[in-house]
Amino acid sequence: MTKLANNVIPFPHDRARAVKCCPHCGKRSDVYRIGRLLWAYCEHHEVRWVVADFQDASPHSMDRQQLRRGLEFLSSFVEVTR
Repeated sequence: MTKLANNVIPFPHDRARAVKCCPHCGKRSDVYRIGRLLWAYCEHHEVRWVVADFQDASPHSMDRQQLRRGLEFLSSFVEVTR
C-alpha cells in the first residue's frame, strides 16, 4: 500500500466567489438540479453556473430521466466560474 503524500495543499474552494447571476445581464432564467449539483442558467446568453452542491445526495434518490433531460438541456450552455 502506498503512503499518501503529506505535502498536498487542498484548493481553497471556500475562498472562490460564488457566481450568483448571469455575468452579462445580472439575471437567471431558472435552476436545474443535476445529480448533487444545483445549476442556474441564463437562456438568453446560454451560460450556466453552480448554485449549490448537495454533498449528502444519494445516487439512489436521483431520477435518471430528469438527470438525462437536465444534462441534454444544459450541455450546450457555457459554464461560468469566477
